[in-house]
Amino acid sequence: MKKRFLFILAVLASSFSFAQTRESAVINTMNERYELASSDFKKLIAAEPTNGDLYFFAGDNYFYWGLLDSAEVMFRRGQEVAPTNPLNFVGLGRIGWYTNNTALSNAQFEKAVTMMTAKGAKVDKNVQVSAYLKMAEAYTQAENKMLEKALEYINKAININDKDAEAYVQLGDYNAEKDAVNLSAALAQYSKALQLNPKYTRALLREGQLYVRVRNWEEGLKYFNQAIEVDPTFAPAYREKAELLHKANRDKQAVEVYAKYLELNNSCRVQQRYASFVFETKDYKQAVIELEKAAPCDPSNPFMARLLGYSYFETGQFEKGLANINSFFAVAEAKGSPKLLGSDYAYKGKLMAKTGQDSLGIEVIKQAIAIDPTYLDGYSDIAGIYVKAKKYALAAEFYQKKIAATTGEPNALDHYFLGQALFFNKDYAAADAAFAVAVTKYADSNFWRGRCNARLDNAEAPTGMAAPYFAAYITAYSGDTKTIETNKKNLIESYTYFGITYLNQNNLECSRYAWNKVIEMDPANEKAKLALEDKELAAVVGNCEGFGTIAAPAVAPEQK
Repeated sequence: MKKRFLFILAVLASSFSFAQTRESAVINTMNERYELASSDFKKLIAAEPTNGDLYFFAGDNYFYWGLLDSAEVMFRRGQEVAPTNPLNFVGLGRIGWYTNNTALSNAQFEKAVTMMTAKGAKVDKNVQVSAYLKMAEAYTQAENKMLEKALEYINKAININDKDAEAYVQLGDYNAEKDAVNLSAALAQYSKALQLNPKYTRALLREGQLYVRVRNWEEGLKYFNQAIEVDPTFAPAYREKAELLHKANRDKQAVEVYAKYLELNNSCRVQQRYASFVFETKDYKQAVIELEKAAPCDPSNPFMARLLGYSYFETGQFEKGLANINSFFAVAEAKGSPKLLGSDYAYKGKLMAKTGQDSLGIEVIKQAIAIDPTYLDGYSDIAGIYVKAKKYALAAEFYQKKIAATTGEPNALDHYFLGQALFFNKDYAAADAAFAVAVTKYADSNFWRGRCNARLDNAEAPTGMAAPYFAAYITAYSGDTKTIETNKKNLIESYTYFGITYLNQNNLECSRYAWNKVIEMDPANEKAKLALEDKELAAVVGNCEGFGTIAAPAVAPEQK
């Protein structure tokens, strides 16, 4: 079950007279220590096999854990041993609601309500409050909501006990779902819960979650910190704080906080969740370490193989990555779950390409695009494989497909790569057009435009078509020494173009200037040394005027 459905147990120690061991088990559930709580409840039920409340608490623990089948078993056993206790009917009804079995849900909730409202009914008031709030929680927190019915049950609980803090948390949840824009009504109810119980960590948690919803990180952080201050062992506050920090791009802090959650809940499930969280921060090197540590405790969890496959790719360990992603596919295809995503096919295809299976890898990446049409980078991935294989026409085809599928403003980087593929495919006019788009963000596109136009120019009588582009490139990348050194190879080619072109046009001053620039960057350059040995160039004493501009060639007079 998704995290948003794993809600904190609403039946608190203040609502019942617990034995210490039962209270400890419930606290373990509240702190998401589901494994420990399950072990506790098994022992308690063995000691009191006819106590219906214990089956309900045990079922609730499984419910929040996401193990609905186990929860259902507990609730049904609770109904058998305590047929007049409404809580187990509420529990089973919640399972029906979360699994879209409305017939089961309605029938179970109706039985619970009848038990509490029938003439002569003697159900404890605290049990009634908890039952109504559990039903309300199902209607506000499941994907299929029934908010007005939730409000009806919340009001019934408040009518029974208007000092119950949990009732106002539930009322806050109702308001948060009813109006997702104006959250003041929800905050008012959470505040009321805190007025009744200033140390009610669940209300503090909810306030923090509400601020996270509107991306107010600092306010959300404040309430999570308050919850931790009230109860340093309240594990959900650490988890929510870590998730907030991750969303706020404070990943180093997020991982540190999640490590505290792991410290409080050191189970295999949490170890693997922690490893997954590190993966989500995109620290793939550390993710590999954590995933390799966590995977062995539950080899049956296929998600570990998926994330290892992804992480190994990102860290360049392609053989290991392919082995893990193949293991994940084997499980998913055999069992029909987990659902294979476009990203699964994408990583598998890229891993295959990186391990010498280019053709098969391309076909798998095509499957990724078919499954997820928003995966436009798939076109780039395929194009990149073709570039590596020097199949530039095919590379250009896939860059063009990506550009065609992209909405909004043209992506300059896509046009840049398209231009390179077209250039190496010797389609210089199309390449020049692509670089003309890319130059809006990538100034070195002028270098490539110069290359394209030099090849489009008249080879017998060059007109200087490339000159404005090489000149623009030289201007952009001749500033400081570091920039020149980084771009030296392309600058040399640009100046070489001018050295040759000016020499052909007998502009000896500018030709000599260009060759000297080449020598400044590469004293051993053979072309420049040979050109400067020319007696006419060596004898030049004047300065170059208007470097970067090429005069149009003279037109011979028309013969009469």
